[in-house]
Amino acid sequence: MAATTDSYASDPSTTYALPLRKEFQRGQALYQKLENSELASSDPAFQEDVTEGINSLLRCAALVETLGVFSSNELLEDINTADLRYLLVNAYLAELISKRMGQDRTKVLQTAQHHYERFLAACEQHEILRADDKKFLETQMKGGIADPEKKRMEKIARYKREKATKEKLKELHEQLSYQAKANPNEDEDVDEELDREIILTTIDLFIQRTGENLKLIQDERKLLEMAKAKGTLQGPDSRDPSTIVEGTPPRMNHQGPLLASDGKILRPFVITSKREALRQQVFRPGHNLPTMTVEEYIDKEIERGNFLSGGGKEPETKIVDDNDHEALDAETFKARQWDEFKDDTPRGWGNRYNKG
Repeated sequence: MAATTDSYASDPSTTYALPLRKEFQRGQALYQKLENSELASSDPAFQEDVTEGINSLLRCAALVETLGVFSSNELLEDINTADLRYLLVNAYLAELISKRMGQDRTKVLQTAQHHYERFLAACEQHEILRADDKKFLETQMKGGIADPEKKRMEKIARYKREKATKEKLKELHEQLSYQAKANPNEDEDVDEELDREIILTTIDLFIQRTGENLKLIQDERKLLEMAKAKGTLQGPDSRDPSTIVEGTPPRMNHQGPLLASDGKILRPFVITSKREALRQQVFRPGHNLPTMTVEEYIDKEIERGNFLSGGGKEPETKIVDDNDHEALDAETFKARQWDEFKDDTPRGWGNRYNKG
């Protein structure tokens, strides 16, 4: 094994306590456990399983080399089903190594890329790698498809293919589980054809994922190189106010300028973005609440002169005296005129368009 891979094994001993098959099953089980884990990748328990899985698979890789499991002139049909599964050792190693935390990230990515490339080289050597996959991998390593529309169509096609491969693999495992339940006393007697189909489908799935993962590694390495060139990969300086998250150092000048001429932060500050405002509005109604009462609004409008006040007393209703004959005659005459008008004018007269 290369020196870069041995550095990730806490004890990559050359004395193997387990045979190749058992060691591979252990490494594969740890990989599946981590894939289904709900723990954060930074969790110590998660990282402990990562280390154990890497060590187990490193021992597998060493055993495969020592035992000469594969020959360079073998094609796919020449490889025994029992040995075919060991082509996945480098794929599992690449996946687990890329999950490592707390180490030199550039070195982690280099080592993961090394194992991905070894996996692809073995698939190509034994004529498992499809022509379209090989073309896609070459395009990815050159920066990917430039045309946005073609890139989108390619991404959709590969997503559908990966989804179909996962569904097929799930169905094959269900068939295997059914056979195991039907024959509980025949643990070692597995349908070889079904077993081979599961292994080949798993290899195909990893080939599809490897293209995307290599591109991600390439992009991340570029970002790390840029950060290193700018000197931003150094650890935080406790004396630098820009690294302070909570608390305020004593005797700090809070009235001075926030930024220096070169853009350096001179004092701690709080970013009051929309996040805090939105958080405070979570339990508020969807409509805007009134900012003043009706009485306050009227008072303000009166101050602005928009409401008129005063105007004197309302006119009192004039009551006609029974002894005032002239007034009584005038009222009677007015009532008679109105009655005559109603008699001479039919209801609705003059309503040309029949309104009302």
